Amino acid sequence: MLMGGPGPRVERFLIFVTFHLVRIFCGWVGSVRISGKENIPSGGGVLYLSNHISALDVFVIPWVIYSKYPRAMLRQISKEELLRVPLIGWWLTKLRAFPIKRGKGDIGAIRTVENFIRTDQVIIYPEGTRSQDGKLGPGNRMVGKFIRSAKPAVIPVAIKGTNRVVPVGKLIPRRGVDIEVTFGPPLRLDEELEIENVRESSVRIIEKVMKEIASLLGESAGAAEAPAKVVSAKVEEAKG
Repeated sequence: MLMGGPGPRVERFLIFVTFHLVRIFCGWVGSVRISGKENIPSGGGVLYLSNHISALDVFVIPWVIYSKYPRAMLRQISKEELLRVPLIGWWLTKLRAFPIKRGKGDIGAIRTVENFIRTDQVIIYPEGTRSQDGKLGPGNRMVGKFIRSAKPAVIPVAIKGTNRVVPVGKLIPRRGVDIEVTFGPPLRLDEELEIENVRESSVRIIEKVMKEIASLLGESAGAAEAPAKVVSAKVEEAKG
């Protein structure tokens, strides 16, 4: 059985192959403990927001989601530079990763992200980059604007241990590492969405998201309470 719902056969085949490769790799490395799997919804209009500590995150989190819903139409935002890398970029694209230029007024990409969020399941790492020390940083206000515009079901996700499988500066994976993935319940954002000022509403939304991820990680909310990252002024003006 191919995975990934409707779409080109080559995409569905590579999703199927990658799913089983990740399963084998995780079993070889150690174990994956999953909590809150009941909070993974079916259907579209779903946005997963996770901390980001390792390149492995972009494989492990989809693997968990597909293990519950093999036919999910799942997409991820990826760094544009990564999708330009020969073979790796092609593979990630076939796994339905798509780029957005960080800190630039890429209005077309923003519209694409919002449309995907409305119709499919999308994974975004709101810090915008991998954490170098494993601690949660502030989220990007643009993610709050995506939520304000598309109004998806927002599922906070916390992942631990992947940064110890392949530490920064290392190439050979370590064994005996336990990976943990926790899915929180859908966030209630009614109050934040009712705020008329777009900037304030977006900031309040992403602050609430980051606090919930921090809670799932068992961290203090200090980083999550830091000012949300500023994005391009051109993007802010275009989005209103």
